[in-house]
Amino acid sequence: MTLNLETIEQWVSPSIRGLASKTAGPPKDNQAIRLDKGELPYPPSPKVVDAITQAATTCNRYPAVLGGVLREKLAVYTGAFPEQLIISNGSDDLIELIIKVFVQPGQQVLLPVPTFFVYWHATQVMGGVPVFVQRTPDFGLDVDALVAKATPDTKVLYIANPNNPTANLVGRDTLIEVLNRVNCVVVVDECYFELCQTTIADLVVTYPNLIVLRSLSKSFGLAGLRIGYAIATPQVVDYLYRAAQLFPVNKVAIAAGIAALEDQAYVQANIQRILAEKPRLQKALVNLGFKVYPSDTNFLFVDTQPLNLQSDVLVKALQNQNIWVADFGSKPGLGDHYFRTAVGTPEENQGLLKGLEVAIAQSSSA
Repeated sequence: MTLNLETIEQWVSPSIRGLASKTAGPPKDNQAIRLDKGELPYPPSPKVVDAITQAATTCNRYPAVLGGVLREKLAVYTGAFPEQLIISNGSDDLIELIIKVFVQPGQQVLLPVPTFFVYWHATQVMGGVPVFVQRTPDFGLDVDALVAKATPDTKVLYIANPNNPTANLVGRDTLIEVLNRVNCVVVVDECYFELCQTTIADLVVTYPNLIVLRSLSKSFGLAGLRIGYAIATPQVVDYLYRAAQLFPVNKVAIAAGIAALEDQAYVQANIQRILAEKPRLQKALVNLGFKVYPSDTNFLFVDTQPLNLQSDVLVKALQNQNIWVADFGSKPGLGDHYFRTAVGTPEENQGLLKGLEVAIAQSSSA
């Protein structure tokens, strides 16, 4: 029997065939100003680097199942019991794992938009149906609209808090109202917890349908090692681990995570540098004519409409200067005038501002 590419394509799951192809993107350039991924602009703790070096000497052996000592360190850090914690290859992995466990093909995942794109991408990968619900004009949660869209086929609701890309925080009372009014798994993504210091992780005991996501990518500077974790009831954690890979986190990442958690002084010093720089960058952006939304994260969400500039044009003009921010124009729940920029080092932020001045001038003369 002779097979051709058309036959192979027919074998691919329809939920995968409908997804866009991935591209490698531009090569990494040490001279570029990279503010598009929301990364911490500072390197990890020297203690983390030492731990990575030591762990590398034993990489011929598999890592500990369930995360080993890292799980215990996270329990101390979060105040949860180890049995309430699952560790993964970044929180993106957990987002997909939750859908794998709780959502069957054709069932629905509720998403208040604008929000983090991985939620609907993972839903589509697993054959689920993403259902978008528009947020309020200030990007808060429209609880009545969420409840109205929920059906017996709604199995998971994702809420990023603070929200990505809009950077705003939803209050505890609102989240409790949601938990009381929907009948599905509610995932509250707190990957910016260290920056806002607001959590509802203590409520997993009261609400067994609550899962709280966290990450060591942002404030701990470990984005390249991919360490995420979730806090939930032991029963939920057990089911998630049953469906997870046997070794979801590599040995080097485990060692780095332990060392990072043990060097809180370094983490807090970097957070304070970001928090000090953020209002300066926000003020400068406003002075250029942009609208900048309040932020409880390490990034700023910017509206270009006051300058009558579409965000894709502005972002492209910045890329031509080797400056990278994230374009959110025309993404679900948004018009065509939004971009997101991380708060970088003072030098990076100044480079961004100068680049924006050039881009604005170019658009005015066009």
